[in-house]
Amino acid sequence: MKKLGALFLSIFMVMSVFTTAHAAEKPVGVWIDGTEVKLGNSNPVVEKGTTLVPMRPLLEKLNVNMNWNKKTQTVTGTKNGLALSLTIGSTTATVNGEKKKLEVAPKTINNVTYVPVRFISETIGYKVEWNAAQRTITFVANNEAAGSTGFLWKVENNGNTVYLLGSIHVANDKMYPLRTEIEAAFEASQYLGVEVDLTKVDQTEMQKFLTEKGSYTDGTKLKDHVSADTYNKVVALLKANGLAGNAFDSYKPWVVTQGISSLQMQTTDYTPDTGIDLYFTQKAGKLNKPIIELENMQLQLNMFNQFSDGLQEKLLLDTLDSLKQTDKAAATASLDALSQMWMQGDEQSLVAMTQAVAKEPEYYKGLVSDRNANMVKHVKEYLNSDKKATYLVVVGALHMLGDDGIVTQLQKDGFNVVKQ
Repeated sequence: MKKLGALFLSIFMVMSVFTTAHAAEKPVGVWIDGTEVKLGNSNPVVEKGTTLVPMRPLLEKLNVNMNWNKKTQTVTGTKNGLALSLTIGSTTATVNGEKKKLEVAPKTINNVTYVPVRFISETIGYKVEWNAAQRTITFVANNEAAGSTGFLWKVENNGNTVYLLGSIHVANDKMYPLRTEIEAAFEASQYLGVEVDLTKVDQTEMQKFLTEKGSYTDGTKLKDHVSADTYNKVVALLKANGLAGNAFDSYKPWVVTQGISSLQMQTTDYTPDTGIDLYFTQKAGKLNKPIIELENMQLQLNMFNQFSDGLQEKLLLDTLDSLKQTDKAAATASLDALSQMWMQGDEQSLVAMTQAVAKEPEYYKGLVSDRNANMVKHVKEYLNSDKKATYLVVVGALHMLGDDGIVTQLQKDGFNVVKQ
């Protein structure tokens, strides 16, 4: 990846805070062992990031023997020595007598009982895969019990413990489950630290900020600030995606670049909804575990806005040029490689990505080194405090290694950072 623009989609995955809007689309389909589950008119629903599906057709397709207790609103199921039970409105389920915590409770909608699809799949011995293009949930035999490796380190000082987890902000279901050590770090922590708590972002305020910082208010348009060649490529891309050619006219190049990356993301099955950050943020919210923001949305948006005009257009043009590969599978292949890097905990590839970004000094300073210094400052505060507490700090993986990485800086300052 010699050009900076070729990195942008990768950076979007491991660094970006932007999320994409979800338009109304065709109903989600559920497939098991190559056959679609007939759900009738009862479509899957999403609640707090968790997909729920109609219980009866799902369990019947999985050959689970069911028993419904109307009085207690409890369903029990058995299959090959496995016994499970779920109760409407309760986030506690049981598997072979052991209590399990559900992200979302089973519920009844129009006299149809809905259950969390991931809980059912993992309990029966499957994992779920999401295909955004086809809008399908597929049950796949789970042969990866160890879970994704990721990038995890542990630092201790003054009775405090900080776990550092390098995240992927935009992911897919293939990255789950996570290995036991990552989940254990979350369980052990009293605090969760993230770049920005995306569950509490005020969309109205963010749009207002984007309008103020990311759009032209002096009567000029995008075409007045970039070359004719760059502008024509933007118009052509928008029209190719069925959008108005002037849709981005009011916005600065950095906003347009993010918008184009979002368009490309929509051709893949990678979404912010399954990102590592959001996964833990939602878990912490349900457990009332305090969430600490190391940054804020305004800071991150200002970073892009403060890039020079030359860098903004370079990012935009290089991103457009990287889309000359008309094969939409190219975007998925690139993100698949990054996903594999994270799942395998490939530090060599992560460092190489950091070094590639560093070849553009202004971009690297704003995106990586300046922000790393601020994050290291926070981590040191946790380590040196008198709280005697445990923290899990989840930030973009690109912040962790390299000359200015959080891990590297802590080691230089004398802390013993242990890879987990």
